Amino acid sequence: MKNDELNSLVETIRNIALKKGVSEISLEKLKANPALDNALLDKYFTTDKDLAESIFENDRQHFEVIFKDKNFETNNAIDNLFTVSEIIAKNFNYLSPSIYHHYQEKYPDVYEAYFNKRSDDVFNRISINLNRGIWQEYYRDDLGIELVARGYISRLIDLYNKENFPAEDFSFDDFFNQMVETFVLSIVTDKGLAYWNEKKKKTKLVSEK
Repeated sequence: MKNDELNSLVETIRNIALKKGVSEISLEKLKANPALDNALLDKYFTTDKDLAESIFENDRQHFEVIFKDKNFETNNAIDNLFTVSEIIAKNFNYLSPSIYHHYQEKYPDVYEAYFNKRSDDVFNRISINLNRGIWQEYYRDDLGIELVARGYISRLIDLYNKENFPAEDFSFDDFFNQMVETFVLSIVTDKGLAYWNEKKKKTKLVSEK
């Protein structure tokens, strides 16, 4: 259930992390921050782990709202992939890898539970997209839906690997857009490729360097 008060508090805390670094969002430091109400912190968080769980839940709810009205079951399959890329680019702060890396190390069980939920959601959306793209003849009809969808998730997870893509050195949205392009090129038909190239020219969403 959505809790507006809690979500507002978590978003304030996330902004602190983005501006001052993840080291500033321990409960001890947050309670010393004059911008925050200690009574409100005590109301929702007993431990730093509680806070980590709330941050991940806030993230999940944030993207649920964004994707809610995008008609992924009905629109053009390739258009939908562009929509995903656009959403990721516009909401990059919500996907800041530095926050996730911090909690991945500190609370691996919380991080794993979150990422499993996110992976399941992505798997369902990509599976719908693949089936629709095959029906529309933009994607090849010999694709193994589950295998390809899990391959997509594997690529997405790899973007959060700080060894390969340190958050301070690389732009997540640039890499994500390149990943989407590589993914599309591996599954499209000639018809799909023509549509993809035309779409790129019009939107210029995918980086061209």
